Amino acid sequence: MQVTEYLANQTERMAESMAHFISVTDPEKLNWKPELPGSAGTRTALQQVTECVEVNLSMAKLFRGEDLAASPANRTPPDIHDSETARHTLLQSAYEFASVLRNLDDSALDKIYHHPRGEILGHNMIIMALRNMAYHSGQINMIQMLYGDAEFHVPPNWR
Repeated sequence: MQVTEYLANQTERMAESMAHFISVTDPEKLNWKPELPGSAGTRTALQQVTECVEVNLSMAKLFRGEDLAASPANRTPPDIHDSETARHTLLQSAYEFASVLRNLDDSALDKIYHHPRGEILGHNMIIMALRNMAYHSGQINMIQMLYGDAEFHVPPNWR
């Protein structure tokens, strides 16, 4: 198996795991923003998903050679307002990026890409979406714990 195929598979699995975490989050808490003394920049579970969708789509665009600054989709965040929309939009964005990865030529890994946060080598950028979803899945798990859900809801695809 090639690296790009492996990362495409893992990207899809992480999106499916994150979609599971959203599905088991109390619907009343999807838009809850934990405000703790001294905290800064806390976000809701749905805001976490919105960022992941944006990153997945941005990575797909960059690897396709598209300019992010010219992309209208990058200027208007997706309208994610409930669990079903969150899961569907997240999965579609991850599947799109995974498709790009599966068709990626190995030379793309040595290329420098112009990302809003600076120039990034392809072999570093290829894992950004996966890492981002893993990080934000942990944030969603923390939100669950903060509202009193002590159970770790193991995604079915982890077994």
